[in-house]
Amino acid sequence: APATFFGPGDTVLLPKGWSGRWDVMEAIHKVWFVVDHLQIEEYGYPIRVLVTHYHQFAPQHLKQQGIRGDALDDTTPSPASSTLYDVGPTKVGIWTCSSGSFPMKSPLCGFHVLEGVLLMHNDEDATTQRVVAGGTVGIPQGW
Repeated sequence: APATFFGPGDTVLLPKGWSGRWDVMEAIHKVWFVVDHLQIEEYGYPIRVLVTHYHQFAPQHLKQQGIRGDALDDTTPSPASSTLYDVGPTKVGIWTCSSGSFPMKSPLCGFHVLEGVLLMHNDEDATTQRVVAGGTVGIPQGW
């Protein structure tokens, strides 16, 4: 079978049940997530391996959502996104947002920042976390 090549910034999804071999040609550093769930049947054409190349994250490939209605402090954050995989409890996508401030309520997610800078303010304990390109965040339920 032919090899599937991917590079810096690309997103690769390996669904439950995937098996294969990795040949590490140079030392790698990676961020990983595991979503463990019962086997869920996909409808239509099942995704076995999905590679989304970084250039596909460009704004013209994403669904523009306009300025957020809950924007704070006279800012104009304008997100855009695309869902790559959505089966059962597993959802993976691309999200971008112009600068601005808005409330975030109890997300249960993880993400890896490819570009930009984000400040996350926790209302409960008044802490602030700065996240920059290369940073990975896992947000627990109830944060």
